[in-house]
Amino acid sequence: MPPEAPAPLPLVAVEAPCAIRRRALGVLAERDIPTTVVCDAGYLAGVLDAARAGLGAALLASVGPGPEGLTERHDLPPVPAIRMSAHARRGADPAMVAGAVAAVSALLSSGPAPAGR
Repeated sequence: MPPEAPAPLPLVAVEAPCAIRRRALGVLAERDIPTTVVCDAGYLAGVLDAARAGLGAALLASVGPGPEGLTERHDLPPVPAIRMSAHARRGADPAMVAGAVAAVSALLSSGPAPAGR
């Protein structure tokens, strides 16, 4: 009888379509790491809550310090960065858009974050 395959890696992610979810599943598949999405969330807060509850691993953007209550995993393959962008909705308040751009720019210019959480 052949040996049992390892259990799939439980993954929590934002529901499709999501570039980070696609990236996590792609990198794990490239490395032949069996994976199953055990929790789909509509928003990042749901992914963080599921990961904090121990339901599975989550690939998160590396910007600033890691979320409280989560631990970086070093036993999974590194995930090369992808370019991300955001667009203001048509009719958005220009002052709100300018404030959001300034906040994100300040966050991104605060220096490199640790790789892969």
